[in-house]
Amino acid sequence: MTTDVVSQPSKFSNIRANTVFMALLVYFFVTLQKPISHMYVVSMIYAVPHSETWKYLMTFAIGCIGVVLIYKGLKKDEVKGSLLGFLGAMLIWDSWVEMGLDFFEHANSIPMVKDASGTPVLLGSHSILEISSIFLLFMLITTMFQKDMRCRMLLWIRKTLGLREGLGKPTAGIKPQTSRIAASEYVFVNWFMYVVMILILDPRIAGTHHMATYILSAAIFVWSVYLLYKQSKQTEVGLMIRYAIGAGGVAWYNWEIATYWGFYKEFWIDPSQWGKWLVVLALFIGIFIFLWKTPINPDSGKSAKINK
Repeated sequence: MTTDVVSQPSKFSNIRANTVFMALLVYFFVTLQKPISHMYVVSMIYAVPHSETWKYLMTFAIGCIGVVLIYKGLKKDEVKGSLLGFLGAMLIWDSWVEMGLDFFEHANSIPMVKDASGTPVLLGSHSILEISSIFLLFMLITTMFQKDMRCRMLLWIRKTLGLREGLGKPTAGIKPQTSRIAASEYVFVNWFMYVVMILILDPRIAGTHHMATYILSAAIFVWSVYLLYKQSKQTEVGLMIRYAIGAGGVAWYNWEIATYWGFYKEFWIDPSQWGKWLVVLALFIGIFIFLWKTPINPDSGKSAKINK
């Protein structure tokens, strides 16, 4: 019988044995995806020749690669499955959703949303996402009614509303498809946080400097700090990845809203900062490889505990 604790005679054994460090490293890794996604989308929109063949068919094909990654991850262990689901969803969101929104914005000549002074606040693609909030709400409600659903936020809402008893007990013995779970979580968190930000920034609802925006932003900041604390408590690498997808997705709101308030400029949307782009990409790839090589317990399919 194999044991859950393994000896790891590697120079990285002390790092892997430190679960707090590993949890924060995973959080940093997942957060790096956000600038990379911006780099990719900006490059596709502004650097690639404006042609349906090159700009949109090519990104559709890249999104298909994301589908393959998620599929390949279905039979992998929890760490590799989570990584492939995360990476696959990233390609799908950036290539199908982001570029699809860009296509329909221009195909339908959807105008920007401007504030009272005439300053553009939201792109036409943001208006499409704003409309999608109706569908998002329905999908979140139906997902919450799924008794085997494990989303922490929806579980809390379900418990608070007293809905847990009416759904029955979760199905025993189900082996989770971590690749699909990670991918679904990525899409839903991205979609939810995107919609929240767009709704509150819409000058017809609140606006960049409205008191409601300040209050919501403060609440999300506190929420993101709490999620970071909870992230540091995770002890299994696969779960660290999936938890960080939600925690990092919520925290990214803080970085985005700060640009609207003029606190800093995003180097990841400026192609002239390609040197910084390469550093971010190298860090992301390096940590991905490090996580991919995580020792796995063959009995559980989860990351093995490492002796210091």
